[in-house]
Amino acid sequence: MPKILVRLPNWIGDTVMALPAINNIASHYKNDRIALLSRKSVLELFKEDERFYKLYCIGNGKLQTIIDISSVLRQEKFDTAILLQNAIGAAIIAKMSRIPERIGYKTDFRRLLLTKPINLPEKPTTQDRYFLNMLKEAGIDSVYKDSYPLLNVTEKEMIWAEIALEKLDRPIILFFPGAAYGQAKRWPWKNFTALAKLLYENIGGTIILIGSDIEKEIGAAIETAANVKNQIGKTTLRETMALLSNSDLLVTNDSGPMHIAAALGTPLIGIYGSTDPERTPPVGNGKKAIIYKNVSCSPCFLRTCPTDLKCMKQIGPSEVFETAKKLLF
Repeated sequence: MPKILVRLPNWIGDTVMALPAINNIASHYKNDRIALLSRKSVLELFKEDERFYKLYCIGNGKLQTIIDISSVLRQEKFDTAILLQNAIGAAIIAKMSRIPERIGYKTDFRRLLLTKPINLPEKPTTQDRYFLNMLKEAGIDSVYKDSYPLLNVTEKEMIWAEIALEKLDRPIILFFPGAAYGQAKRWPWKNFTALAKLLYENIGGTIILIGSDIEKEIGAAIETAANVKNQIGKTTLRETMALLSNSDLLVTNDSGPMHIAAALGTPLIGIYGSTDPERTPPVGNGKKAIIYKNVSCSPCFLRTCPTDLKCMKQIGPSEVFETAKKLLF
């Protein structure tokens, strides 16, 4: 039986945007054995997905890590590698693993390492269609399917979330105040605090903060100033997915949790600053609203704003509150 290795992107958000492509790969190669390669955090998305027989974790991309993972993959004798990550390291690993067919965009000086190098799209496109275009050019099924859920939460995980939330007042609104990429993608925490007060005083319900240990400092600041339940750093990614599936709304920066919520069909408000909502919109059929101020310097795609973060500061708590009301009622 042929074996297929899919190198996923390194970021959770990028991987979720690649889900239409990943689902097409799973369908196209349904009679073959498919394995995934990425960072541990990304692989959590597919921990309960039976379509993939093995999940390979790669570290930080240092040479020894590349040598080690290539040695492991070589033993599996894969027939095809599909590289959804654009870095040259992905192609080096596929080549060193002696995978005979290596498919990917010819970016990052890796054309000679690929057996089927794909030209980049001629016109700008959304990230989800960017991945699908690569499959199409490679002769792999590339039907666009954005029906939700694109991600799956197990029955056990759903029961856990239902029990965790059953005694809380509705609507249950989740806040994700972080963004792993950097400060330029983060709506100021004081705005989240002001929004929490507006929601609690005018709508009621329960506001829950979610995130990883990286957001603990932000979460503590919001918790001190507003009536919220702080779950930052207290749930796994899979548990966060289950909470999102059972919640009424997510208010979030452009981030991995935003894309996860969209893939699960959870209503969401996505707040964009340094990034481009036309390029990386949330994918899915659920209700969603994007708030973005097209200031002269945005999108800059910088991690840290060199000026005054006006793209974010021009978005006020009242505007987000009015948007939330429209999505909730």
